[in-house]
Amino acid sequence: MKRSNNIQSLTRRTLSFSVIETLAADDSPENTFRQSSYTSVTGGGWSRGVPMLFLTDSAENRRQRESIGALIEAVGIVRPTDWILNIHVSGYFSLDLLTDALEYAGGTILCAGGDMSAELATKTLRQYRCNFLTGPVTELIKLSRHISSLPPDIRSQVRITKILYTSESLLQSQRGLLMEIFNSPLTDHVEDADTAHDGADFIYDTRAMHVEILTRSSSESNSPLNQPVAVGNSGAIVLTSLQRLRNPLVRYNSGDIGSLHLLPAKAQSQIAPERVPYLRLLRIYGRDKQFSFNWGSNYFHYDTIHKMMQTEEFGILQRQILLSWEQGVQGVESMEVCILRDSSGTKDSVLPEDELVAQVKFSFLVITNPYFRVVIVNDVNDFERSGTGRKVTRVVDRR
Repeated sequence: MKRSNNIQSLTRRTLSFSVIETLAADDSPENTFRQSSYTSVTGGGWSRGVPMLFLTDSAENRRQRESIGALIEAVGIVRPTDWILNIHVSGYFSLDLLTDALEYAGGTILCAGGDMSAELATKTLRQYRCNFLTGPVTELIKLSRHISSLPPDIRSQVRITKILYTSESLLQSQRGLLMEIFNSPLTDHVEDADTAHDGADFIYDTRAMHVEILTRSSSESNSPLNQPVAVGNSGAIVLTSLQRLRNPLVRYNSGDIGSLHLLPAKAQSQIAPERVPYLRLLRIYGRDKQFSFNWGSNYFHYDTIHKMMQTEEFGILQRQILLSWEQGVQGVESMEVCILRDSSGTKDSVLPEDELVAQVKFSFLVITNPYFRVVIVNDVNDFERSGTGRKVTRVVDRR
């Protein structure tokens, strides 16, 4: 049989939306897409669209969770003595998925869910002597800010040595807060030049997932999104699941930027030799920041805003941009920049609030525009959050 040289075209979210919507609505017995499936969803993201449904075969999904747990155990993330508090959102796959994977890895799990108050979560950490915390970044920041406000004798009883975060990329300001609040081996983490700009390293098994790093298409380049980049260089992350035989995921353009690397020597020395040949390191930098959004007559590039918001003296833990029409003023657009700051009070270099507001306005070149506002919020719940993973969407366009 002659082998075809044709390459499978990329699977994109926009096309997947329409196909999945059609399949999900077809309840005929012949439609196997809806049968014996585990369901999860992903949010509409920047487009604020309807969540997209992901269906995987139930039996395959159980095997995938077990293999994830085996990998977590193999790389030493979880030990049998670990007690883990899981503060992921209940439903939308996160709580049960991480619980199963960490149990397969050998840990003991307490499922708090996303609705447990910070007070009760802290009490649980103390009462059961939990040393491991897992949750989405926003919930971790919310809990850590509460713990930082407690008296020293109470705070000292929270002894977290491991944190596993999901759902959002971890900003350097957020990483710094977690290390500061949880006085533990977390502070022994040494960042290199490549991970110091909001990148994160992940080890994956090449037998479970095929990863491609491809050149990115942009308005300034005619190069298509299908050319592989050299090992170590960054590009668009394209994924193919080698475990999903039903409803397969083939060459899916994730929308994230990253780079591939060989497993570091230090990691190789800590992992069973028979596993090492199959493991690789994927460095993820987050969503593709080449895009921009327009407001009024100006275009704002996301990567420029991202770098500005990471200015150390700003002390910004989380931020959100809200774009809408000004209420009561026909045809006029408004922009609101919501900011959550580090309130631990330990950083003398952080700018006063009025200076921060002035700097942000200057950076957006809208010093005197009355329809541009900077709002300092007190809690992560003051942000608009997605209806699926309850993530803080960086830009919300209501126009």
